[in-house]
Amino acid sequence: DNKMKFVDLFSGLGGFHVALSSLGHECVFAAEIDPVLRELYEKNFGIRPASDVRFCWKDVPPHDILCAGFPCQPFSKAGSQRGFLCPDSGDLFDYILKVVDIHKPTYLLFLNVPNILRHAAGATWTRIQESLRERGYDVDCTEISPHQVGVPQIRNRAIIVAQRGSLKGFSWPKLNADLTNL
Repeated sequence: DNKMKFVDLFSGLGGFHVALSSLGHECVFAAEIDPVLRELYEKNFGIRPASDVRFCWKDVPPHDILCAGFPCQPFSKAGSQRGFLCPDSGDLFDYILKVVDIHKPTYLLFLNVPNILRHAAGATWTRIQESLRERGYDVDCTEISPHQVGVPQIRNRAIIVAQRGSLKGFSWPKLNADLTNL
C-alpha cells in the first residue's frame, strides 16, 4: 500500500487531483482563490478548497506530496514580467515554502509557464532551485506539452519536481511529439 496524502495548492480545476487520485493517493487539502473554481472543485471531488493561500497556509495538514500550480502571470512572456516583485502574486512561492518548512513533504510537484526557467535571465529559476535545495530537496525540471503524453492539447508547461534527499531513480516520461493521434 503506497497510498500517500497530497495537498493541491492553487488547485484550479483539479488537474493534480485527477492525476494523483487516479494513482490511489488521497487529497487532504486544497486551496484556490477563484470562487467559481472552488465550487467546481467541490462538485468534482467533494472537497471545498480554502481560498487565498496567504491566509490558509497554516491550515495545511501533514502530507507526503505538495502540488502547486502557482500563478504564472508574473513570469509569463504575456504577463507583467515582474516575477517575485509582482504586487498581486509574486509572493505566492514564498507561501509554498512556508508550508514546506512546516511539513517537509517528501515530494514537490509544481507547474508553471516555461518562461519561469528563463525569467530575469535565469535568476527566478535559480532562486527556486536554491530555495528548495537549502531545504534538502533534489530538484529537476523539464518542459512538457500535454500532447506529448497523450492529452489533446498543445500548451508547453514547466514541470518542476523535487524530492527530499535525492531524485535517484526518477525519470521523465518518454515524450511523443506526434500530433497525428490527437
